[in-house]
Amino acid sequence: MAPPLPTRPSLAWFVLLDGGVAALTVLALSPTAHAAAQARAPLPSRPALKGLLGLTVVLHVGEAVAARRTAARHGLPVGHWTRQTFVVGFPSLLALRRTIRSG
Repeated sequence: MAPPLPTRPSLAWFVLLDGGVAALTVLALSPTAHAAAQARAPLPSRPALKGLLGLTVVLHVGEAVAARRTAARHGLPVGHWTRQTFVVGFPSLLALRRTIRSG
């Protein structure tokens, strides 16, 4: 029997999570963007945002490694699950779990 087709989380997850990561990146790395946003709402310092951005990258790499190992163990497309999980994070791991259960 062929392995189940890869599934993707809802587009809303990509928009919400990747939009948040994009905004965090801009605010952490751009003094101008940070100052403009801070004039409208209280924000953590840029060093704090840089730390959060670094933690986000580490977390996504860890999730991608876990997805890669799980996909390989179940005979699923490793590249797809690794890339998708790096990009969107935990919703992809949930989709991977659903794919395994349905297979």
